[in-house]
Amino acid sequence: MIFGVSPTKDAVVIAHTAGSGEAFVIKSITSIQFHARSGDDLTELLQRLVAIFDRGRKSRRATIALLGSSSGRFKSSIEAIKAEAITELAAAESGLPIVRVTAASLKKALGCATGQKWQARAVERFNPKGRFENWSQGVAGATAAAFKVAGRTT
Repeated sequence: MIFGVSPTKDAVVIAHTAGSGEAFVIKSITSIQFHARSGDDLTELLQRLVAIFDRGRKSRRATIALLGSSSGRFKSSIEAIKAEAITELAAAESGLPIVRVTAASLKKALGCATGQKWQARAVERFNPKGRFENWSQGVAGATAAAFKVAGRTT
């Protein structure tokens, strides 16, 4: 079981996945909305993440695939960076290993065609028939990160 996690400026998206390669499946998608206005907001986010990750402790092979914040031309917001740090803290509290994934590495992991963006490839590969109605960039990132880590652990 792999929890793919994509922190954004107003939510932490978690894709609960299983399998690898052609057997890779999305079991569920959770989006935790949050505000980073106060310590209480971040404490609440931490508690919610720990509750989700604690379910994964029952599986000896549960791992968190964290899509890291961007620092280049398209920088991540300060809220997304805070959410990333809180996610790392929640992983430590839950005792689950965390694997950091960069957005730049996803093109290769997903097998993108020349010039194709990884986000578009994620839709093709994981939601081609629109099964997940609330598909977003966050869901694409969480799922792609989990897929990449699933490929490394088999």
